[in-house]
Amino acid sequence: MIEYELYYLVGESKESELPRIKEAVEKTVVSEGGSFLAPATEEKRKMAYQVKKENRGIYIARRFTLPDKDEFEASGKEEAAIHPLSVINRSLQLSKDVLRFLIVLAKDLPELKAIPRVERPKVESRGGRYEKRGAVRPMPQAPVAPKEDMKPVSNQQIDEQLKAKLDI
Repeated sequence: MIEYELYYLVGESKESELPRIKEAVEKTVVSEGGSFLAPATEEKRKMAYQVKKENRGIYIARRFTLPDKDEFEASGKEEAAIHPLSVINRSLQLSKDVLRFLIVLAKDLPELKAIPRVERPKVESRGGRYEKRGAVRPMPQAPVAPKEDMKPVSNQQIDEQLKAKLDI
């Protein structure tokens, strides 16, 4: 038996039909001789780009096993020319409920578990942090040295300090 991972996306608008869609996907795999393994993950999140007019979706990952090539050929089915994986692939492509899917070999993949998500606090809208356009803001004041340290300096002393700095 070979272990695969099926990762598919269902649009947020079909959330009420999710149990039916999961059952249909599971039925497709089981009808081709596959069997699902226990861990499954499900996560609702915003998509990176719009898919079929959907902005948010439910991502579902499941692991399943299918017979390898030798077991498949030994089964003696008439449909031995078509591998079950290609039938599953075609069925999911034609499904109107599954927006996207991916089937990969699971031998090199990490253990299937939910990704811990950290909820970030909501930031106020721009109106609270920014001023309206054209608003007059006071100019920042330049730092002023304390008056105690200031001694009157003559022009000769300034010229001497300049000559020393500039090596004239």
